[in-house]
Amino acid sequence: MKKPTQRCILLTQNPVLAEACKSAWTADRCHLVELPDTGLLPPLLERGADLVAVDLALPTAALESCAATLSRHRDLPLLLLGSPASWYAVSRGNPLEEVLDPPFVVEGLHQAAERLLDKSRLLYGRLVGHSEAMQELRERILRLAPTAMTVLLTGESGTGKEEVARALHQLSPRRDHAFKAINCAAIPENLLENELFGHERGAYTDARTLHQGLFEQAEGGTVFLDEIGEMSRAAQVRLLRVLEEREITRIGGTAAIPVDVRVVAATNRDLQQAMARGEFRRDLYHRLKIAELVLPPLRQRREDIAPLIEHFAAEFSPQRQIPFAGFTTAALELLGEYDWPGNVRELRNLVEHLVFLGPQGQIEPHHLLPHLEQVPPFERSLPVPAPRGTDQTERELIYFALLDLKREVSELRRLVEDRLMGDPPPLSRPVYTVEEEPEAKPAEPPHPEAGAEVRSLRDLEQEAIAQALQAAKGNRRLAAQLLGIGVRTLYRKLDEYHLK
Repeated sequence: MKKPTQRCILLTQNPVLAEACKSAWTADRCHLVELPDTGLLPPLLERGADLVAVDLALPTAALESCAATLSRHRDLPLLLLGSPASWYAVSRGNPLEEVLDPPFVVEGLHQAAERLLDKSRLLYGRLVGHSEAMQELRERILRLAPTAMTVLLTGESGTGKEEVARALHQLSPRRDHAFKAINCAAIPENLLENELFGHERGAYTDARTLHQGLFEQAEGGTVFLDEIGEMSRAAQVRLLRVLEEREITRIGGTAAIPVDVRVVAATNRDLQQAMARGEFRRDLYHRLKIAELVLPPLRQRREDIAPLIEHFAAEFSPQRQIPFAGFTTAALELLGEYDWPGNVRELRNLVEHLVFLGPQGQIEPHHLLPHLEQVPPFERSLPVPAPRGTDQTERELIYFALLDLKREVSELRRLVEDRLMGDPPPLSRPVYTVEEEPEAKPAEPPHPEAGAEVRSLRDLEQEAIAQALQAAKGNRRLAAQLLGIGVRTLYRKLDEYHLK
């Protein structure tokens, strides 16, 4: 499969350098835009770019202007051509930048650009999101990847810990060697040590041949230990020896075998609590925690939900026979308000299901509701009112509508009486709030000659919802709060009354 065309921007006043870059990049399906100054850089970046190359021989004023513009595009790969001393004096640094010293030959320019584009595709193709939390996570990955440090990944289930582990491996000098992953919670305790460290022939009854464990299989590469909090104490002792001595001993063997591997571990448990209960070794915890990356849950980076939906829909829709029509604005808004207890994994599974098994048209909110579970309330230090059930909120809505109906009947009665008296006052509109009902005379049926019709409860409910949406300026969550009902109930009512 051919690579997509890349859009590269070159800032230089050197025609020789420009010609070398043109020869290096256009052959690799790159569309090169050459700029002699920085004036056109901002609008070009707004139109989209995959790589920016800066000739550091440009005047200082031009470099300052360029650095200020690129500081707003920290996700853009940056190739610095020349001595970076003058650039570092004016820039705030870019995690995706590389320096290339002269002489600028075609092959060197080609390889440098390819490395940067590969990094960008890896980071932004797998770790999707524009939030500050994701940008900080990418920058820490880029700083840790070239090192041999052990890394501990913490975060809730479904936040993408294995994707981060693979990114650490692919961006490291170990990328050409094996990446071996194992889930410590999915393998029985008596088999886990065998999988990790291997066994000698005859170590136990069925050990007819020598077996190399994951640490030997991943020589020169990376071992990813998922759910390390579930590892047995005996296996923890063996793992600690690997981290400290860089050697393993097979089951049934006595010889120490040196191994060159990097360990990336992950857990969704609180290891400090596990230590307090005696389930996790303190020395192993501190050995793993040399470098820790905390992956934020999806509810803490809601601005990334829409890009993730677009990314997953683009991933699955080409496999669908009928073109995928996408999501309505209301459906996207509902997904943006949901708390995603299963995080990115739950979102990906939902989009995959809807792409292949969803309706032929656009996805509406009522298509989503059967797949979204109720989010449990967060623990708080202060008492809070208990959440109300759907039945209770619906009864309250009907109660408010009945109260308003009573007011309108009273208004109609007064109107008829005043018209008969010849002095009709204006009819005031009711307000849907909870107030004490003023004492009033018992309502009597309107005079038959008035010809007034009592509005149905359905009409009153529909008007109450419309007024709440108008007062909330279209914000459905706020409208639901004003009405005293749940968001799901509101979406069902919107579908029932055809209010969009």
